[in-house]
Amino acid sequence: MRRGLRLAAWGAVAALALLAGGAQAAGDAGPDDCNPDGNQMQLNACAARDFRAADAALNIRYGEVMKTLSPQLRVDLRTEQRAWLRGRDPACKRASKANEGGSIWPLVFNSCLEKSTRKRTAELDRWKGREQ
Repeated sequence: MRRGLRLAAWGAVAALALLAGGAQAAGDAGPDDCNPDGNQMQLNACAARDFRAADAALNIRYGEVMKTLSPQLRVDLRTEQRAWLRGRDPACKRASKANEGGSIWPLVFNSCLEKSTRKRTAELDRWKGREQ
């Protein structure tokens, strides 16, 4: 339970940091800052930002769902979540292998991580209020 709360707290901190970073004026954008109409480095920064936001949302939802579960179901969800986490990055590395070494690789890899993470966030809802 403490771990779930810790994850939720970190997710909230990450979300606030992203919001604060997003308030930066567009004129202050550097070559590595997100600009959807910018160069490849800026597109890569957007993909990394979008993944971090999806990951923060996942952590918040995970904490919310854990609160609704019995102790045994918390163990089951934790086991499932850890297995999903172990598979996510390798799956995205395989999916982006064709771009490995290229300047677009970070965009492709982080976009895959974001998509997978958003899908998993939606899947967590099926655990809400589940009975043993």
